[in-house]
Amino acid sequence: MTYLILNIIFFIPILVIAAWAYRTRRQLLPSRRAIGITLIVLLLATAVFDNVLIAAGIVDYNPDLILGIRLALAPIEDFAYTVGACILLPSLWALVPGRAPNQESSSSPAPHPGESGGG
Repeated sequence: MTYLILNIIFFIPILVIAAWAYRTRRQLLPSRRAIGITLIVLLLATAVFDNVLIAAGIVDYNPDLILGIRLALAPIEDFAYTVGACILLPSLWALVPGRAPNQESSSSPAPHPGESGGG
């Protein structure tokens, strides 16, 4: 199985979860800007660390199982995990139960346990 096929298999549930989060909890997802900045930072870190690991001989890739497109030493398929994480983690966070938007006015704090809600 090639790395491309493996990435496709993993991206199917990631995209399903992201679509579900977008349809049901869109207001809880981070902004596109925040996700974009995070993605850029993580892709840069991935590029650095993948290249160090490959250059040090810790990790290697069978050339028959990759597309052959590389960023320095790192195969392009290796960056899919970073992209997948930047899509999946915010989606899962938005879907966490109990994170529904507050229906009450945000100007009044919730009473502490044992206190009455009245003034």
